[in-house]
Amino acid sequence: MADRTYYDILGVKKTSTEDEIKKAYRKLARKFHPDVNPGDKEAEAKFKEASEAYAVLSDKEKRAQYDRLGRDAFNYGPQGDPFAPGGPFAGFRFDFEDLGVGGGGRSRSHRPRSGNFRDIFSDLFGGGQAGGFQSAARRGSDLEAETTIDFRDAIRGTTVQLSLGRQRECPTCGGLGHTGSAVCRTCGGTGVVTSPESIRVKIPEGVRNGQKIRLSGKGGGGTGGGPAGDLLLTIHVKPHPFFLQKGTDIHTEIPVTVGEAIRGAEIDVPTIQGMVRAKIPAGTQSGQTFRLTGKGVPKGKGGERGDHYYKVYVVVPKRLPESAAEAVEQIEQAYDGNPRDTLRTDL
Repeated sequence: MADRTYYDILGVKKTSTEDEIKKAYRKLARKFHPDVNPGDKEAEAKFKEASEAYAVLSDKEKRAQYDRLGRDAFNYGPQGDPFAPGGPFAGFRFDFEDLGVGGGGRSRSHRPRSGNFRDIFSDLFGGGQAGGFQSAARRGSDLEAETTIDFRDAIRGTTVQLSLGRQRECPTCGGLGHTGSAVCRTCGGTGVVTSPESIRVKIPEGVRNGQKIRLSGKGGGGTGGGPAGDLLLTIHVKPHPFFLQKGTDIHTEIPVTVGEAIRGAEIDVPTIQGMVRAKIPAGTQSGQTFRLTGKGVPKGKGGERGDHYYKVYVVVPKRLPESAAEAVEQIEQAYDGNPRDTLRTDL
């Protein structure tokens, strides 16, 4: 905002009249107020920006100071807070009847009145009576977060601790955005404040990489008695060294010896449920796949699970003793021709 003047923010000229400035602010307040744009940070920032500009330009003395010195005319206090003593919002009171949104027939004067935010915004947003604005409930905004968990935790389920910045109803103004007829200094007129919060989230078993979990009521707090928003949590699952998940099934590769493949054997197959003793038949080919029923990922609350598929590959020893040469020759003679004869190059 430092490169834009208060006149630019309100969309008026430096020569604009008081009524033109009020009309411009009223239009922006109607467009960007948080009740019209729940959860929209950009609109919230523009609402604060417009309110700050109007706080200065609606005051003859402050406007004159601003015209002479610009923003340097005001002490924004530590951290540049416009609500701090010396800032343009210090003690600022909106004269909403002067904005032309008070009751019809009431005379306009330039002295402060007892009107408050309910008067202007009930008119701006069609709330009817002032009390309608005060009692209007607004749902909290939805939040998005992400977390990364181990592969086994994704299969079995786990609990994670998350640190979030959650919006909640402003404790100073009760979500109204004002105290009396002055902008609330705590929330800047938005009705909400953001504070860090740590929450524990239960991750269900069988969650997949990239899956989103909706946690009702764990988002931003509502205002005016409105419900809290939801938290949309994206789950990232770390890859496993040898397990590969495909839907509710698990796939892995298991090495076997030449003898085990030729004679058949019982081998230990690791699954997500622990080690399982499984048989491979005699004459098992490298690349052949077998299934272990029900040893995969949970499919739902019914207890049913997917399957575990393991593909075997034959590992040939790198060094063979001379005494094994005769055995290898006998194995070669057991082949029915060249196993590559079926391969064609004209396909």
